[in-house]
Formats: sequence, structure tokens, C-alpha cells
Amino acid sequence: MKLRIGKKLIIFAVTLLILLGILNLGFTIYRMPDRTMEATISKGERVFVNKFAFGDYFLGIKLPGFSKIERGDIVYFIDPSQHNRPLYQRDRIIGRVVACPYDYFSLRQRSVYINNEIFEDPPTVQHGHRVVPKEGVKLDSAWFDKYDLHDPVNEGKRSSLHEKYYKIYNFEELPMDVWEVPMTFEKSRIVENDTLISYVRFIRSSIPGRYQKIWPYGTYWMWNIWNTTPDFQVPGKGMNITVTFRTLEGYDELISRYEKNKLDVTINNDIYINGKITNSYLVKGNYYIILSDNRDRFYDTRSWGLVPEDYIIGKVLGKK
Repeated sequence: MKLRIGKKLIIFAVTLLILLGILNLGFTIYRMPDRTMEATISKGERVFVNKFAFGDYFLGIKLPGFSKIERGDIVYFIDPSQHNRPLYQRDRIIGRVVACPYDYFSLRQRSVYINNEIFEDPPTVQHGHRVVPKEGVKLDSAWFDKYDLHDPVNEGKRSSLHEKYYKIYNFEELPMDVWEVPMTFEKSRIVENDTLISYVRFIRSSIPGRYQKIWPYGTYWMWNIWNTTPDFQVPGKGMNITVTFRTLEGYDELISRYEKNKLDVTINNDIYINGKITNSYLVKGNYYIILSDNRDRFYDTRSWGLVPEDYIIGKVLGKK
């Protein structure tokens, strides 16, 4: 009798361990370490991640997923910037997919365009707003805390832009207390009704691409955090991309790091892939462009480039 009970307990324990292992492979809870997804996911907030959706790694093998990665998905993925560490040692991070394989992507005065049509951001996406208090008013940390606003930058103290605001708003004194603050459009309307505030304006920058440059950091890709020229077609499996000394910055990491080819460029700007001179490359995998929801306090494609499909290992549940 005791043997039977002991056997049943062993079977129960083994079954429980197997179920826990399956659940661990399929689901995880992620604690947001920073404000790059605010106001969709707050710093310190915990979210539930479905790893069955796109397939995590097990014993070094990428498991198949049960869902298709789509624009707008908030995904859980391997940090592409930590390329000096093996995949299993890299941090896992979260971002929003805005462009899929074969899409044409661009930023135009902060707005995301996909295939020449605007991609509607959810209302929780934050953009930079200029907050100008009334003359003589100085905003302090208590005021920002009142509206749950984070990471404000005092523009008057960081630059000579106060001269510009003097002319625009016709203040009697130079308005040194001008702030650039990330917030949602809904929050901006609330803040503008504060009795201490004169103006709240969405910063729709048109700074040329040679300023505040981002990935791909080339002379051909005139990109900054608000505007990208020219449009970029996201590489997908079977796509034949044109590779020249001008466009190479957009594809060099894909060719050499992600798809394991030997890439060389001569002093005459001839491009060799695996020892053969060429001006084209046939893409083996699918890639994505992922952006943070806090667009001015970002850690996303603008920092480290394309995200391979194999790096995307989960979907955040309950967030849109």
C-alpha cells in the first residue's frame, strides 16, 4: 500500500515538474525596467508575456510560434545591441512593432508612415511637448509629479533657445522656464488647462537628417529621431536588396552579423560578400522595425537597427 502511494506521489511530482517546465517555456512575467514604453507600460509595472505566440528558445533551439507577428504588437525580444554576448545571456526587452518585412517605413515630423500611409499610434504613445508657463512662473518637481510627468528637460537652461521663445511669445522677460516634456496628447490637453500654464505645444520638428542622427548613421540615410529620408524597405526572406557603398549602412549588420556572411569593402568602395564582388544580396530571414512608445526617451530601432524574427520570442498580453 505504501509503495503504491509513493509511486503515485512520484508520478504526481514528475507530472507537476513537466507542467511547470511547459508553462515556463510558454509564459513569463516581465517587469518594465525603464520609461521607454510609458504611458503604455510604466516603469516597474509587471506584464504577462505569451512566449507560445512566437516561440522562445529551448536548449539553443528556436521553438515554433503559433501566431503571426503583426504591426502594433507589443513584443518581448532579445536585446539586439548586446551582440558581444551569447543569446541566452542577453537582456530581454519590450517594444512595439511598427514595420514588418517588405513594408516601406518612414518618419515624417514624428508620424510613422507605412507604405506611404500614416500608421495610427495608440493613444498611450508619448511625444515631446513644449510646456511654457505663464510669465514669472517657475515649475518645480511637485508640479510635474502632480501630472505624473517624467524626464522633463529645461530648454532655457540647456541652450540659447530662450531667445527664440522671447520673439515667438512676446514675453516682457526672457522665459527661462521653458520645458520639453514627453506626454500623451490627452495629457497635454489636461496640462494646458492648468492655471500656471501659458502654452503646451506638440513639438513637430523638421530638423534635417544630418542633425541628431540615428541608425543607420550613413550619408545616404538622412535620418534623425523625428524624420527619415529616404524611405526604408524592411528586408524580408527572399528579398533582393541593392547594396552599394552609399546604402550599405542599412544592411551591413544584417549581412554579416545576422546572416553570417563575410563582408568586405575595398578602398575603391567595391563590396565583397563571401569573397565575391557584388551590388546585391538575397535576404535569408525576416526583419522588423520596433519603436518605443515613449518616442523621445527611446531605446529601439533608432538605437540599434533592425530586429531579426528569431529575436522576437513573446507577445505582451493585455496591452495595446
